Amino acid sequence: MKTLFKALVFAVLASLSVTALADGHTTLRVVSVSTDDIGAYVAELRKGKQMMAKLSPKMEMRAWQATFAGEEAGSVIVALEYPGSLSAFATAWEKTLADKKMAEWLEGLGGVRELVSDSIYRELSL
Repeated sequence: MKTLFKALVFAVLASLSVTALADGHTTLRVVSVSTDDIGAYVAELRKGKQMMAKLSPKMEMRAWQATFAGEEAGSVIVALEYPGSLSAFATAWEKTLADKKMAEWLEGLGGVRELVSDSIYRELSL
């Protein structure tokens, strides 16, 4: 399972467009979830993406569903990509959470998905 998760994370990282600030770094939050109703979950993600675009326009939300993953088939990962340092991401995320509608939306996600993991990655310079 760890190998599959690492492969999924690698696929996410490899497919992201890098829109870095002057420091050239990107911060990525990857949330892995399970859901019994992918349609309802995607609909909720679309709502959240619209709200997030207004609150933190630099933050990009994307999602993927595992289709050939053994026991993990059907699982979903959602990535929040932010062009900047971890501290810049944290500042933007706090601003996002301070919005009442966004906080309510995040709370409501518990009704359509179960959180499996939540990780933050910082980009390494290569």
